[in-house]
Amino acid sequence: MTFQWLGELAVWLTGWAIPGPLMGMLILLLALTFVDRPMEFLDQTSGLLIQNLSLMFIPISVGAFFLSTDIYQQFPAILTLILLSTSGVILFMALLIKGLEKHD
Repeated sequence: MTFQWLGELAVWLTGWAIPGPLMGMLILLLALTFVDRPMEFLDQTSGLLIQNLSLMFIPISVGAFFLSTDIYQQFPAILTLILLSTSGVILFMALLIKGLEKHD
């Protein structure tokens, strides 16, 4: 929450057209890049979030029950998009890891 608040503050002060939470994630990335070891509070917080990750998907699954019949007409396109984007991300990450391993 601290980094999100810092991101919101940075966007408000600079007037940039970028979401505050995204700016907060960039500030967190910079903080993690320049700190030699992980921050203890961040380790505890991330562990708590990972333990309760399934709770974050409950609103999405409940909302899926109340979709209209129009979603069934768009389902093939949505499914195709999900499959293609997932495959693309997996391929990109495999190539990225392979490329980074060459430099080590």
